[in-house]
Amino acid sequence: MKPNYLVFNILLLTSVFPLLIFGQKPAAAPQVLFSSDDILSITITTDLNTLLKDRADEREYHPATISYPGTEGKEVSIPLRIRVRGNFRRQKGNCDFPPLLLNFDTLTQNTLFEGQNKLKLVTHCQSKKQIYDQYVVSEYLIYRMYNVLTDSSFRVRLVKVTYNDSEGKSDPLEKFGFFIEDEDQVAARMGGRILAVTNVHPDKTNYEWANHLAVFQYMVGNTDWSIAELHNIRLVMSSPAEPPVAVPYDFDWAGFVGVPYAMPNPDLGIASVKDRLFRGFCRTEEEFAASFQLFHDKKTAFFRLIEENEWLEEKTKTALSRYLSQFYSIIDSDRGRKGEFYEKCRTTK
Repeated sequence: MKPNYLVFNILLLTSVFPLLIFGQKPAAAPQVLFSSDDILSITITTDLNTLLKDRADEREYHPATISYPGTEGKEVSIPLRIRVRGNFRRQKGNCDFPPLLLNFDTLTQNTLFEGQNKLKLVTHCQSKKQIYDQYVVSEYLIYRMYNVLTDSSFRVRLVKVTYNDSEGKSDPLEKFGFFIEDEDQVAARMGGRILAVTNVHPDKTNYEWANHLAVFQYMVGNTDWSIAELHNIRLVMSSPAEPPVAVPYDFDWAGFVGVPYAMPNPDLGIASVKDRLFRGFCRTEEEFAASFQLFHDKKTAFFRLIEENEWLEEKTKTALSRYLSQFYSIIDSDRGRKGEFYEKCRTTK
């Protein structure tokens, strides 16, 4: 039986009212940056040595500029501040090049970055290994696949970044990366606000989409997420009368990407992130069938994203298509559905 969302949400809002006040919903500001899927060439200039060394728990912003080709070949240059972000990838022993956070001021009008404030940039982790560019593009494609499923998702923009050292101590470095839409802008597009509260049972979120999300995570081989713990998940609530919607992000540990540093939680009983494990809650066969049908409806679009991406090497395309095909073989099989979903779904949080 599906939960009574109105009663639950009233109780929930009573406990988190200081964090979330309903009234006039914030308008979604136009975002030029995420209005196109074309790759964007940018240059980030900063003191790279100082920036990349600043990885402590308390990190500073460093002055930088970001530039890109404007109209009629005229370069657009914007001053900003930049700092290292992340957890696992921030540690130097894991990645020699960490993820970055760009902090813009008000000088973005009439540029591609108009309306942006703090913007996450996913980077390449290892600078000397070209395969890490393929990992970046592969993770980017997971976001794009979830965009195909629903607009209640983080938008992304693939970029080719040239990192210039303002001190002239290192040669320019050209790598792939991608920008991730700010979570408050995602919520505004959805007509809601971020709900910053943990221990919300997944079945107390949008019931249908909680299952679609779990099936999607299974499809891409990702177990590094939790709705209840808000681990790589954001909750967006539009009104007290509606359940919050769980929105996933951060897929670098997914088997679809296959980075060598990704290791599954030993408690899950799988040997590799390539091994799929359904982490969703139990549903009826009819409810699972509705999710599987959605994924069948989007199958062609998913494969097209892989095949039409010009930045993936052919061997990467082959590997990604094979991994995706395995998912469809499973949901098309009575044995696969029973063994992977009906018998392995969760009954407790």
